[in-house]
Amino acid sequence: MATHSQHIHTFFPEISDKYRLEILKDLKKYSSQLQQSHLINNRWENLYLDPYHVPAVKHVFLAASVFAKKITNKSVIVPHQGLGISFDEFWFNVAKSGESTGWHDHKKKAIISGVYYLDIHDNSGDIHFRSKVKERWNEWSLKSETGKMILFDSKLEHSVSENKSCHPRISLAFNLYTLPLEIQDQSAQYSTGKFFQ
Repeated sequence: MATHSQHIHTFFPEISDKYRLEILKDLKKYSSQLQQSHLINNRWENLYLDPYHVPAVKHVFLAASVFAKKITNKSVIVPHQGLGISFDEFWFNVAKSGESTGWHDHKKKAIISGVYYLDIHDNSGDIHFRSKVKERWNEWSLKSETGKMILFDSKLEHSVSENKSCHPRISLAFNLYTLPLEIQDQSAQYSTGKFFQ
């Protein structure tokens, strides 16, 4: 496990590779049922799939929650319909060759956001972070690797560089919330206004 600052933690969780492959298999199997939230730069940024169709994601969320509790000292969960909650706080990102993700942050009430890399190839793009100190931006990046998880402060702006490989770059992203959970309705929806220049 590596801690890059008080806001970012990277590690390879003890998740059986079997579960990672199951998620990829189910993602492909139910691709016709993927819901898309918004189109930015001719790319669907977030792809949603009912947790019923990808049951192995619960192993990813458990690993994330256990680690997040260690760094926040609070009980946290990834809300989703599989827990009887009315909304899902996870989504898939599939970036084809030439695609990237612009600068954005996540929801105000989320305490931590995370990404778990499902299928990464050389030159498929790394995650970049930035924070503003006075009038100056500090930027840094972390290498994307299959099986790696990165947890970070939900308010931290991040982007993903262009996929320069000939393979799709596939990841699972999610938000963690503290318990007791404040149920949200409209505020739970992802907003295109969260993307910055």
